[in-house]
Amino acid sequence: MTTTSYSSLPSDVADRLRGIELPDPLGFGRLMAPVMSIAYHRDGAWETPRLTGLDPLPLAPHTQALHYGQAIFEGMKAYRNLGTAFPGSPSMLFRPYEHARRFNRSATRLGMPELDERVFVHALEELVTALEPLVPGQQGQSLYLRPTMFGSTADLSVVPSTEFCFLVLATPSDAFFTAPISAWIERHYSRAGAGGTGAVKAAGNYAASFAAAAPLRENGFHQLLWLDAVEHTHLEEFTAMNVFVRRGERLVTPPLSDTILAGITRDSLLGLGPSLGLRMDEEPINVHELTDAIRAGEDIEVFGCGTGAVVAPVELIGDESGLRLPLPARSTALRLRETLLDIQHGLTSAPEGWQWPVNALPDTPQA
Repeated sequence: MTTTSYSSLPSDVADRLRGIELPDPLGFGRLMAPVMSIAYHRDGAWETPRLTGLDPLPLAPHTQALHYGQAIFEGMKAYRNLGTAFPGSPSMLFRPYEHARRFNRSATRLGMPELDERVFVHALEELVTALEPLVPGQQGQSLYLRPTMFGSTADLSVVPSTEFCFLVLATPSDAFFTAPISAWIERHYSRAGAGGTGAVKAAGNYAASFAAAAPLRENGFHQLLWLDAVEHTHLEEFTAMNVFVRRGERLVTPPLSDTILAGITRDSLLGLGPSLGLRMDEEPINVHELTDAIRAGEDIEVFGCGTGAVVAPVELIGDESGLRLPLPARSTALRLRETLLDIQHGLTSAPEGWQWPVNALPDTPQA
């Protein structure tokens, strides 16, 4: 790791960063960066986000978000710049303005104030710049970023909060899944219903999946594969990823609705697929037709995609009935993963706005 001078940072922030070393192996979320960005919304306006130490927050026991779940988050990453197109920028954000827009859609759905997209992105840039030595250098690794907003008013009234806290946390990490995964078809619980919060990153969406995930641990599976809430016949998404199915040269993902999250990685793969000779379609995927086709030996791949996982091939599909269907084909998923990582690390060109270089501090040596 480079030896860095932090003279351009506040002294309390700089002190937190001295002597920090990356763990080996990185894992996912093993080391929280000791610095975060924070801002409060009071009296109808946002403060300017500022860097501060990663310390406990002063929350009253009757803080609104703790009781009524008015909380949202984003998942995104800063990558080491391994290319030559952006000299002087050791790190890269991936599609930060798309994440800002999705963050605001989540805020609107939960009755929370939007944050100016430029302020959102600047808070990311400032934090990543300060944490530049914690951005790992191997392809596929990243500084995972967690922008978060929650209602911070201390009030038990069942009304929207009037004060809010915005945070950006960071943790140097490997991809969430570094090997092929197994998928468990969830046939009873539903991830989201029409008109609910399934299309946004509401914190409660994830808490609601925890009880359903018990069979994963008991049977050695990695991710729940959710079906629609009405008939339980069509794929929706994984708990932490969107889903794609390849049959021949055709790549299909369920169409967006108010029960499916508009994944940034999902959208990126839809844009990249044609350049790899794939026909990309958005249409419903019947779970019975899919499992029958796998049993019949068709050329099929299933994979998940998301910020944390990038692209995660599925090697086994199962359920409570004893269904166990191996999926040996994974070449398309791996090719898409490699293509996307090359873009995220600045090794190849990308559509405008996808690659967002982050400059180093004036006194930060280049890695």
